[in-house]
Amino acid sequence: MDSKKKPILEFANPIRIDILQKLSIFPSSFTSLTKQLAISNSEVSRHINRLIEQKLVEKESGSKNLKLTSFGELLIGVYSPLDFIFYYADYFKEHDLIDLPISFLRNLDYLMNSELIQGSGNVMLKLQEITEGLKSEVWIMTDQAFPVGKLSMDTRYLVPPEMAKFRPNIENFNRSTLARVLPHISTALLVADGETGMIFFSDTKGTPDFTKGFYVQKGDEEGIKYLLRIWEYYWERGEIPMEK
Repeated sequence: MDSKKKPILEFANPIRIDILQKLSIFPSSFTSLTKQLAISNSEVSRHINRLIEQKLVEKESGSKNLKLTSFGELLIGVYSPLDFIFYYADYFKEHDLIDLPISFLRNLDYLMNSELIQGSGNVMLKLQEITEGLKSEVWIMTDQAFPVGKLSMDTRYLVPPEMAKFRPNIENFNRSTLARVLPHISTALLVADGETGMIFFSDTKGTPDFTKGFYVQKGDEEGIKYLLRIWEYYWERGEIPMEK
């Protein structure tokens, strides 16, 4: 095999991947890693030596700790979203994320702790659960009628131009409503109170698939951060609909 491709082999072993992922969080000593991995000293040593040989891991200056090299950080950063995609391979084989900016594709693993809700009935039950728990605000990006909210709720909508005509009805229902339009929406999104939500990626026809969605529960900081980043990206690009 071409020597330039040898670092890829380190990702073929789950123990070495585990070591790299643990070191990506913070540097650790050999003893600490051995305890975390629950395998023999000789086995840990063998894996670490391979990672050091490929310049993925190095000893921290002035310390007994091991840490990732910049090269190791780069590779584990690329691996994490791939790991998420492989985990949900059946889902992603039926969906198209090509319209998402590359920065969001690289951070798909932020959804690793989310739950894939499947089936229209289950999705509606989950959305109902989110709606019933709403406190003060909800942000929605959708390509179709998607009534979510409560009386006196602060609401923001991102919708296609043809849905802007429904804005007066929404404004009469909610206390404070802001709406912007996008020419095309392929990913649907809901963020509730900035702490939970759902995201629906595009099917192969370029429209949001509401039969399967990733649910981000409260306490999942990375998941909600990911939803908020996507929301802010598209909100900034949305246009304020013209009054008629």
